[in-house]
Amino acid sequence: MWKKETKIVANDFSRFFIDVTVEDEVSWRLTGFYGEPKWDKKSDSWVQLRDLHGRMSRPWLVLGDFNEILYNSEKEGGVPRPQRYIQAFHDALSDCGLADMGYEGDRFTWQRGRVRERLDRGVANGSRNQLFPSSRLINAEMTKSDHRPIVVDTEGVDVPHVGERKKQFEACWLSEATVNEIVRTAWERANLPGAGPTLVQKTCQVHEELHTWDREVLKAPVRRLKKLKKELEKVRRSPMTDENLARQKELLLNIELLLEQQEIH
Repeated sequence: MWKKETKIVANDFSRFFIDVTVEDEVSWRLTGFYGEPKWDKKSDSWVQLRDLHGRMSRPWLVLGDFNEILYNSEKEGGVPRPQRYIQAFHDALSDCGLADMGYEGDRFTWQRGRVRERLDRGVANGSRNQLFPSSRLINAEMTKSDHRPIVVDTEGVDVPHVGERKKQFEACWLSEATVNEIVRTAWERANLPGAGPTLVQKTCQVHEELHTWDREVLKAPVRRLKKLKKELEKVRRSPMTDENLARQKELLLNIELLLEQQEIH
C-alpha cells in the first residue's frame, strides 16, 4: 500500500469492516472484517457480509477476526460451540461465494487460558483465487496479543537461499559508543607480531574482530529474543497443561523484558 504504483481506494467502513479497492497491475477488493463477539448479535456480522457482497462484483478477499469458527475442530477447551452458530457462518460464506483460504502455521489464532480457537482467517471468492493462484495465508507468531497476526502473501513464493552473506562493514556500528575502543584494541593486537603482517592482513584481522564483537555482543539480545519466541511457539502448540501455561507466562515476561531493554538501548 506504500508503493507509488499501488493505489488504495476506500469504498466504505463501519465498526464491522474497512472495505477498499486495490488498484495495482490488476484491480481487486480487500475487506478487513471484524465479527460481532456477542452471542445474541452474531447474525449482524453475516448481514453486513452479505450486504458487502451485493455492492460490488470483482475479485474479493475478506481478512480478519470473524469471532467464529467453521468447524468444531477449530476450537479446543471451554464450552462447545452451538452448531447453529457454526452453520450460520457457513451459510453466510456460501451466500457470498467465499471460501476459506487455508493457512500455514498453527491451527489456532486466539488463546485465552485453556481455550484456543481459530477466529482469524482469510476467505476469498473464485475470481480472486484465479487472480492470485499461488497466494497463501500464514498464521504468524503472537507475543503480547492473544491473537496471532495473519499475513497474506499474494505471490506465495519463498525467497531462495543465496548462501552466506558476505561480511561487510556495518554502518550501524558507528552509532555504538564503544566502537572506537574496539577498533583501537583490535589494531593494537594486530600490530603485536611486529613487522610481519601486512597492512591488508592487519585490516582483515580488525575486520574479523569487529564481526565477532557484533555477533557476540550487539546481536546477542536478538538471538536470545529469537530463541525465546521459538520456544514460546513450541509451547503454544503443545497440550494446555498447567506446566505449559505457566511456561507461556514465563516466556512472555522474558520476551517483554528483553524488548524493553532493546528500546532503552
